[in-house]
Amino acid sequence: MTKKLMRGLVPVMVLSAAAALFTGCGSKEAPADATQAGGSKETEAAGSTAASENKETESKGSESTGTSSKDTLIIATANETPSVTTNLHNAVAGDYINQMTHNSLFYTDENLEPQPCLVESYEIVSDTEWVFKLKQGVKFHNGQEMKAADVKASLELCKESPQVSQYGTSSGTIEVVDDYTIKMTTDGPQSGLLSDLCHHGNAILPADLIASGHDFNKEPIGTGPYKLTAWNKGESLELEAFEDYWGGAPALKKVIWKVIPEGSSRTMALEAGEVDLIIEVESTDFTRLQDNSDLVTFNEAGTSHNWLMINNEKAPFDNIDFRRALASAIDKNAIVQVALNGLGSVSDSMIAESFPGVVSDGAPTYDPEKAKEYLAASGLNPAECGFAIICSDDTKLRAGQVIQSSLKENLGIDVTLESMDLATYLDKTAVGDYQASIGGYTSSGVLPYAVGVYHSKSIDGSNKTRTNEPAIDELIDKLQATLDPEENVKVVTELSKAVNENCPQIPLYLRNNVRAYAKGLQGFNLNAGGNTFYEQMSWGEN
Repeated sequence: MTKKLMRGLVPVMVLSAAAALFTGCGSKEAPADATQAGGSKETEAAGSTAASENKETESKGSESTGTSSKDTLIIATANETPSVTTNLHNAVAGDYINQMTHNSLFYTDENLEPQPCLVESYEIVSDTEWVFKLKQGVKFHNGQEMKAADVKASLELCKESPQVSQYGTSSGTIEVVDDYTIKMTTDGPQSGLLSDLCHHGNAILPADLIASGHDFNKEPIGTGPYKLTAWNKGESLELEAFEDYWGGAPALKKVIWKVIPEGSSRTMALEAGEVDLIIEVESTDFTRLQDNSDLVTFNEAGTSHNWLMINNEKAPFDNIDFRRALASAIDKNAIVQVALNGLGSVSDSMIAESFPGVVSDGAPTYDPEKAKEYLAASGLNPAECGFAIICSDDTKLRAGQVIQSSLKENLGIDVTLESMDLATYLDKTAVGDYQASIGGYTSSGVLPYAVGVYHSKSIDGSNKTRTNEPAIDELIDKLQATLDPEENVKVVTELSKAVNENCPQIPLYLRNNVRAYAKGLQGFNLNAGGNTFYEQMSWGEN
């Protein structure tokens, strides 16, 4: 089996809001549009979504309003990362930072296919045997050279970490052949192996620090283009360029992430030149930013899949007819208009429709009369079915308000809304301490998405609905073992139908990647996953 064929086995999203660009896997020789960070991450970022066709607009004739020095970039973000330790979270907010400070063995390219990063070459010996040759001379931030023992220890750490362990199981047994060679013997065929090796949970750390119990949250040590120098909780994270980065020292010598939860405040900070780049653009402000001649806006369709997430272990959500009633009663078009200011697209399928093979067959759609029929079939009294929805940002709160109205009007169900910070939200949903929430997930392929969101082994991790259906697990496992590309897509179709019929949660919308930044910023590049190669960016003349 050739490498080319194997890469084709990993389902590719044409539009992905989670296959982040790998900040840290672009050498000087890498194309400007190279991307990274495969796998899947929970999406809790606020901001616009869209189905727009035009991606980037730039107004002519004005000077940049950015106030940072020409080697510094200041970024406004809505959500503070819950952790900077690569194996202790599965959140997009944390992934943004990990991508700057760490590398994995592979990254996800512009087509969201896995490509070598810290790997010089690899050989697929058989369906279950893989040999990887590592790049030589790669240094960690503490000056140590990365070697095979570090890779083995890091990948085994991922397996042991509940938050990301689902991305570690595919690597099987890891053997150090020599200082720059590792061999993996997998437990059966693994179509998602290379995609898993892109995930930040498999980022490479120094083996001796892992063994000593080093606090990576206090002092992250990776091989990425930037080093974290300060974390002012609730306010900012500061990073400086790693001059010995194997891909070449970045032009931007300092990057500051400012935590600004409120959307309009982020907008005003950019307009005032207090920040240079907004990661989560408030949807209601996008037109205003687009019209600002001092700024550049970026708007591209993505596959960040957002849902009403419901805890299937708790009544009344353990009743499938009740779940279908909810799915049929919620006006998703209204959500797109109210929450996203029209910048989004409705989603009905339980797996993002942008994946090849995914269908909406069997998924409930908006139909208030059908919703009443499902509710009657459930045998439940709507007056006794009220529940609370928790949200972590303004966009999701607005979506919650539409859901609240829809369910009251169409089914007579009372819904309350509760806002909270991202860290609290993630803690509650991870252990099932909630009834319902508005969440999201992004991925570079169907397999990591399905494993992360719906496989029972991801309960207490990224399977926030706590879905535990043997038939769905079996289909996901079948997808993992199906290496033939055509057969793989057929299994995807079978799986998507099965999950749609089970209705473990209520899909709401697909979100676009929307950014805004000062005009003088050059080298900005964003793939469908929504992340950027900061080491390839610089300040230039307008």
